[in-house]
Amino acid sequence: MNKKYMFISGKEIIMRIFLRPITEADGKKIVKWRNAPQVVRHCFNRVLVTEESNRDFYKAHVETGHYKQYIVERVDEDFGVASYAIATVYLKDMDIINRRCELCIFTSDDEEWNTESQSIAIKLLLEKAFCEFGMHKVYSYVFSEFQDEIELLKSAGFEEEAILKKEALSVDGSYVDAYRMVVFSEV
Repeated sequence: MNKKYMFISGKEIIMRIFLRPITEADGKKIVKWRNAPQVVRHCFNRVLVTEESNRDFYKAHVETGHYKQYIVERVDEDFGVASYAIATVYLKDMDIINRRCELCIFTSDDEEWNTESQSIAIKLLLEKAFCEFGMHKVYSYVFSEFQDEIELLKSAGFEEEAILKKEALSVDGSYVDAYRMVVFSEV
């Protein structure tokens, strides 16, 4: 389990985050998170999902192994040991032949899904991609307007691979550029 140390009012706090494989029972949380306006703004496909469409997606993509999706759990040790879901992250388009895949994260309105926890989750997911699934390349797409996400990915070792001009239609109806960010296995 990964530890992240934070200091609040001079007191050391240990933030523990872990990834657990998603289950079909997580569907309600996924639908809520995915349909949140701040998440939809970051997606190429902005069509809202339903519990039924999410269940179909789960069966077609997660159960088949094309997507490796995880619930980001925050361990709370203040009142005994408990954990609770704060977000979801996943690897998709698992190309076993060329050993590459795409990394995706959902933004969330959970106050604990912040830069610190996102950074930990991305690093844990990269560890899975490289060590568990044998990928040599992981890429992610970010709209140019989200500079904080670009910086977050850079802090996890990603670099800009390409700028895709006018790649997607934004919420306001204009076309926006998308950055393809990439990180390679050190092995």
